[in-house]
Amino acid sequence: MPSAASREKGSITEQAYQFLRSLILAQKLDVGAVFTERRLAEQINASRTPLRTAINRLEGEGLIERLSNGSIVIRQVAVEELLEILLVRRLLEGEAAAQCAQRVPQEKIAEMMAQSQELLANPDIEFDPFWSYDDRFHLFIAEGSGKPMLAKMIENLRDKVRMCHMMRMKRNFAEQAHEHIEVLKALEARDSERAREAMAQHLDRVRERLMTWLMS
Repeated sequence: MPSAASREKGSITEQAYQFLRSLILAQKLDVGAVFTERRLAEQINASRTPLRTAINRLEGEGLIERLSNGSIVIRQVAVEELLEILLVRRLLEGEAAAQCAQRVPQEKIAEMMAQSQELLANPDIEFDPFWSYDDRFHLFIAEGSGKPMLAKMIENLRDKVRMCHMMRMKRNFAEQAHEHIEVLKALEARDSERAREAMAQHLDRVRERLMTWLMS
């Protein structure tokens, strides 16, 4: 059984990881800026030992890159990587939707449907509230799959997309709400293949919108 000191150290490390991760995802640490462990520790007011462990975790998740001289860079997601992420998400989230159709309670589907219809009625909301809704929708599907590893992979990929400033492109919230509703209808019908296809079509449309924005 872990000692009290070991549990405390683990707790401090987890706090450092969560705090640093939240700063990265909120883009409060400049993408591409070079940090040393000392500077980063001073900036987030953390001791270097738990911070080093947190950095190693974030490096494994692809949010941070360590340079050959030991310095640390907050990674910028390149366009090519973003397109690959969308391809992988299409596969993973399609499977998650298919699994979810057989598992998630109808009342939970109804709650998510109500949120999607509310967005459809108010498509001019700001980006940040939309992102919160979009997070809830996709994580609802991922967690509803009943596959924790699958859900974690989807969450990590979405986190990488969040780091990409290009996602603040032309608003198309009503389109996305319509696409989400099609997935939810398939879940209501307990139709796994229809849910898989609806999710795949949604992510295809996300990719098309991104490509249109890049070429404009």
